[in-house]
Amino acid sequence: MLPHAPLVEVAGRLVVLGDPTHVVKDGGRMPGVVSLRETSETQSKPDYFRGQCWGAVGLLVGSLSACFCLPLSLQLHQGFRHLGEEDTHDPALKLGTRVVQMALSFALGNDRPVWLVLDAFFATASVFRLARSVWSVALQQPLVQVITRAKKNYVAYFPAPPKPPGKRGRQRQYGMKLVLWEAFDHDDFFRDVTLCIYGKEEQVRLMSPILWWKPLGQPLQFVWAVTP
Repeated sequence: MLPHAPLVEVAGRLVVLGDPTHVVKDGGRMPGVVSLRETSETQSKPDYFRGQCWGAVGLLVGSLSACFCLPLSLQLHQGFRHLGEEDTHDPALKLGTRVVQMALSFALGNDRPVWLVLDAFFATASVFRLARSVWSVALQQPLVQVITRAKKNYVAYFPAPPKPPGKRGRQRQYGMKLVLWEAFDHDDFFRDVTLCIYGKEEQVRLMSPILWWKPLGQPLQFVWAVTP
């Protein structure tokens, strides 16, 4: 499929989109049906319902100005006991990391590095840790790089300043704390860039430092964007 498809590539990586979806099912004895909690912000939906949880990944094809998501894989992520089968997933993996595992399988099977674009549900340490577990020797980077939206209550830390010579103890890892949402109040930290958004060129203000994130225990690149 890949040699014949007009693939969207960014910085030498394919672009893969991933997301879980909940399908409401009324059948009391239907295989794979479990009790699910609604995580969307839509107020009209019930908090809990019976249904199936599916995970999906798709590949971006076409061009950045006119792209289409080509479905790659769709897997049932909960309810294996109802099917009378053992859970084929690693029980240590959480629901959010199973979509990452699907993207890793695609990248390894086709030997292509990818960007994996996810929503804020996947902004967890386990997702980044799993994505960084497979390394690309050619790129000297993880085979799968995750792009997701951070939650508003997250905090990050600047690297700690060097330890003064002669001071006892090990070097500090975390420096000044930064509440991510409050970074928008510091307008002088942003730079102006011109980006193509939905086919039109627009002026966008960006800030993209590399900060330490405590849940992961490793540095991440955070991006703030202010659009017109």
